[in-house]
Amino acid sequence: MSAAQLAGENDLRRAVDEVARFTSGRALGPDLYEVTLEAREVALRARPGEFAQLLVSPDPVPLLRRPFSFSRADPGAGTVSFYLRAFGEGTRRLIALTPGQEVRVLGPLGRGFTLSSPPGRSLLVSGGLGAAPFPLLADRLLSGGGEVVWLNGAATSSQLYPPEMLPQGISELVQVTEDGSQGRRGRVTDLLPALLGGVSRVYACGPNAMLAAVAAQTAAPGTGPRLEVSVEAPMGCGFGTCLGCAIPLRDPARPDASPTLGLCCRQGPVLDARLVDWPRLQGQPAHLE
Repeated sequence: MSAAQLAGENDLRRAVDEVARFTSGRALGPDLYEVTLEAREVALRARPGEFAQLLVSPDPVPLLRRPFSFSRADPGAGTVSFYLRAFGEGTRRLIALTPGQEVRVLGPLGRGFTLSSPPGRSLLVSGGLGAAPFPLLADRLLSGGGEVVWLNGAATSSQLYPPEMLPQGISELVQVTEDGSQGRRGRVTDLLPALLGGVSRVYACGPNAMLAAVAAQTAAPGTGPRLEVSVEAPMGCGFGTCLGCAIPLRDPARPDASPTLGLCCRQGPVLDARLVDWPRLQGQPAHLE
């Protein structure tokens, strides 16, 4: 069995192509925003770690939809929210929308995080925009009776996910910045070892280089907690047709075997860290603008 077969695939039958309404957007830092859409069917189906492909304009530019992880999903209100940085044509158009304008939302797509049962104590590790899927994940873990510790890092304080927007009930928030402007100085991997005690599962999202370092720190066979990572890759279609998000995977039981290719949008974006060929992955582009 190949590594891609070990990872499995997401169920595309859960996805819908829904016409949503832009309800609100707010700035959370330099070029950082949270946007909220009314998309009632998608909100009912969204799970932590999954994503949606957003078509922000009927114009030919930008041609492709843009992928965003669900940051929040409120089935009662029928809304979904996305945490993003405005750095390309698609994201700039998205944050420029006004309430009531329509956006096409294709989702939920991808494989999300596994919620352990019993939930136990979970450690969330995020770097920069890697905080995006964790408000929803933390909310679902907490509502299931779990305990959540969040290790959140960024280059500087203005790039940290705002602590006042975290779900209520998180046991501990540990903040770290590379320049020391907020929390501890350093990187999340500097503080990670001290937080692993009593943890049953680690969830990580951020740059692929950060994910590789987290994977190396939790790789002790049979002793460390299970690690799931949300991998970055340039997803053009989001459902496995364009093949633009191919990522190298490996079978942990066969370390000498050649790597195989999986699709981030079908086998991922969330994967068991042991299935990822980290050296090869870090040489690939991470996203579309």
